[in-house]
Amino acid sequence: MRLLLFDNEAGHSDEEADANWENWEPDPVEADPTSTSKSRRTSDIILMLVNVYGSKELFVNEYRTLLADRLLSQLSYHTEKEIRYLELLKLRFGESQLHYCEVMLKDVYDSKRINAHLHSDGNFKLDDQQFPTTAMILSAQFWPPFKEENLVLPTIVQENLEAYTKAFETLKGNRTLCWKPHLGSVTLDIELKDRSLHLSVSPIHATIIWHFQEKSQWTIEELNQVMHVPSTMLRRKIAFWQSQGVLKEVSTDTFVVVEECPNRSKTNTSLVISSEMVCEDEEAESAMASAHDQREEELQVFWSYIVGMLTNLDSLPLERIHQMLKMFASQGPTAVECSLQELRHFLDRKVREHKLLFSNGLYRLPKP
Repeated sequence: MRLLLFDNEAGHSDEEADANWENWEPDPVEADPTSTSKSRRTSDIILMLVNVYGSKELFVNEYRTLLADRLLSQLSYHTEKEIRYLELLKLRFGESQLHYCEVMLKDVYDSKRINAHLHSDGNFKLDDQQFPTTAMILSAQFWPPFKEENLVLPTIVQENLEAYTKAFETLKGNRTLCWKPHLGSVTLDIELKDRSLHLSVSPIHATIIWHFQEKSQWTIEELNQVMHVPSTMLRRKIAFWQSQGVLKEVSTDTFVVVEECPNRSKTNTSLVISSEMVCEDEEAESAMASAHDQREEELQVFWSYIVGMLTNLDSLPLERIHQMLKMFASQGPTAVECSLQELRHFLDRKVREHKLLFSNGLYRLPKP
């Protein structure tokens, strides 16, 4: 859902209106004279979408997540369209409901300005690095939760990020940066014996191919040890390099660099082919945590309360735990609500993880 419906307002062009002139009806007498029938139809469409999500809060949260995904996928600092959409939504929902989205767009604008300043000021010496580094600087408390993924970057990249962090700290004083190494985009120039590739890829893709500079053959297990990325994800990401003819699998989970394309004739082996490509991940994965992941994180807030209850009271039934959580853990403006059924699933999962014991309708902690 990209909310492009605002461009068409009601989805009817002037030609369509002229074609249906026989069915035209005047606006009712009590209609607001400052509001046209077209704008009211747009409002009806928004109301329909709100009804689909169930509440204004859920609709706005979904829009916020989609906005974050769009901003982090393009990484171009161009926000004109998004600002227009946001202003239209603010007319419908008010500024307070969309304050977080407004801060997100301001973060993008500020990031562009900060990057330009750090790279133009010779005192920061960022242009002395082997390759330029720019950052999208986000106010963490205003953005939706991100997916947490492990990735150990090459040493030279980490050094560049540390230099950028020091420059930012010098500029901003008491503020610092916490990098998300698995997010972003990397521009690569790959020189092989018979061709040259220019690509924009994700940090995981770039880190994989970077390690093939050190040696021409790697196994999935070896890459897992140096990158700390799950083997299943490594196989999926390496598939991109296989599709580009850069890597090939010589035995199970063992890959080597393809310096020369076997389909190229010998007379053309010295020819350098320059191509520009953008890596489009086959799954178009979101950078944001899923609703399920966010809910799991919220429910973990209850765990410390539950452990405290069972430590003091030895054992409790489900209903009693639920009542005590409502009394002590579900208070305040940021309280997390939890239904009885949801709590049952949460506790049962803890039982499967051997963090709780359940017998005769009572939950208790396992003895150390």
